Amino acid sequence: MRAASHHNGKDLAKEIALLKTQLEELTESMSGTGQSIAARGEEAIEETLKSARALIAKYGDTAKAVAQDTINLKNKATDTLIEQTETRPLTTVAAIIGIGFLAGYLCRRS
Repeated sequence: MRAASHHNGKDLAKEIALLKTQLEELTESMSGTGQSIAARGEEAIEETLKSARALIAKYGDTAKAVAQDTINLKNKATDTLIEQTETRPLTTVAAIIGIGFLAGYLCRRS
């Protein structure tokens, strides 16, 4: 019986050694895979940043022009409103009262 257990112990030791070797090989292959995945991720991030910079360079001036046009339009609307209010104050007050009644009616109805 001792001989059988001694024989199984040798087999078990061989199996453990084989498993250790396989685990080491797997660890080495996984660390290489992890590095290649990280490298591909970094490449993708760099490419995305490059594309974003190109897009900003291409459309940045257009966006600035649209923003400036919007500011000019707002200023013009403000000036027109002030001018109309100064020219026709009673009409402006009547319009504001009418809008208030309409808004109150619509809110009450909901």
